[in-house]
Amino acid sequence: MDIQTRRVGEYVLEKGINLKKMSRDTDIPYISIYDSLRNDSRDRELRVGEFFKICEFLGVNPMDFADDVE
Repeated sequence: MDIQTRRVGEYVLEKGINLKKMSRDTDIPYISIYDSLRNDSRDRELRVGEFFKICEFLGVNPMDFADDVE
């Protein structure tokens, strides 16, 4: 799993975000969100469009989940 997907998953878990509400509000299928962010038996990375929709839903800058660049 890529670092951005892992970081989004950690953020969503930390904030207690409801995945069903996220799915409804972003029009991303629930199973896609679940498999990317919570299902440890699947190694599904977020697609680029999904990543940006989720960042918009969360109200965070996508760069907040980027690799640390020195």
